[in-house]
Amino acid sequence: MSEIFFSQIREDSLVEREISSLVIPKKVLVIGSGGCTAFSILDDSVDQVICVDVNLAQCALIELKKAAIKRLSLDEYLAFIGETPCENRLGIYQELANELPGYVQEFWTTRNQDLDLGINQCGVNERFYRFIGESICRNIYDETVWNELFAAKSLEEQHAFYHQYLTTIEWRTVAQLLLSKTTHLQFFPAFMFANARENDFGNFFLSQFEKEVKTKPIHSNYFLSQILFSTYLYEQNEGVPFYLTEEGYVAAKRNITKLVIHPLSIQELLFKEGSIDAFYLSNVFDWADEKGKEAICNGILRSKSENAVVLFRNMLSTSQLPSSFMSKFSINEELSRRCEKLERSMLYQKITVGKFL
Repeated sequence: MSEIFFSQIREDSLVEREISSLVIPKKVLVIGSGGCTAFSILDDSVDQVICVDVNLAQCALIELKKAAIKRLSLDEYLAFIGETPCENRLGIYQELANELPGYVQEFWTTRNQDLDLGINQCGVNERFYRFIGESICRNIYDETVWNELFAAKSLEEQHAFYHQYLTTIEWRTVAQLLLSKTTHLQFFPAFMFANARENDFGNFFLSQFEKEVKTKPIHSNYFLSQILFSTYLYEQNEGVPFYLTEEGYVAAKRNITKLVIHPLSIQELLFKEGSIDAFYLSNVFDWADEKGKEAICNGILRSKSENAVVLFRNMLSTSQLPSSFMSKFSINEELSRRCEKLERSMLYQKITVGKFL
């Protein structure tokens, strides 16, 4: 089986929740990853959330989180997944194991170390972020400096912080080094970076970080706090994924049986499903080759409902999708820009939302 690359989703479910509040979809397709978005859009208005991920390990992670949400209180869940202290995570897992599908039990059987650490902390990306954060706080600016940024009460104060700390040669050099292709390859498989140059990610992050600090309040940006401190911002409104708030957790628990998890490629799933009202596609088009993009687009056209909405993100470049798809797809430019303003993850240069003609 594959390993878990993402214990948590590095995308802001504020975006999906905004779209869902506008179109009220009944049947939703969402990319699995760490499950945060799927759990955060579970509410009384939706009939089914279909979660798909070609990586069996990611599906095993989401299935375990689903079982934990069904059985545990929010405080117990936070402790089990590694967000707060817990002395008996393996014991809690044993209580949940019988409720899990066979492939999920098989996956976790040999992963006691990951369970003991906490399943929100065991992904490759989480190990990478811990390395990045510890390196920054040890070698550049310690937590007291970064706390100044999170404590800023206005964009003017954030601008001042940026010019004082984030324009130095030392900061830019270390950021580019830590986020270089060479550093990524110490954690991730080479195929993920086949088309990236050495400094693409470092330069992209510096640009995105500058835009974030200059245009959006940082005090609730839990994506940045995860990178720097490996923690959420529990005291802030929207300082955690929505399903980890009291309100969101109650909604997710009440509607948890509506979540169905499929360890398949999205192409395979779209061939089997129909009448999907919302496609929340993460950045699948960034990873797909031309043949893959065509297969996904054809699958969407085949499985969509009459008024379906599609959302996808782009990281380093904008996807060129088949003309046979784009001729039927109408981008909502205003809503796309609104979603870009909501997104706090600093990972995506473009968000596209639209419906069909």
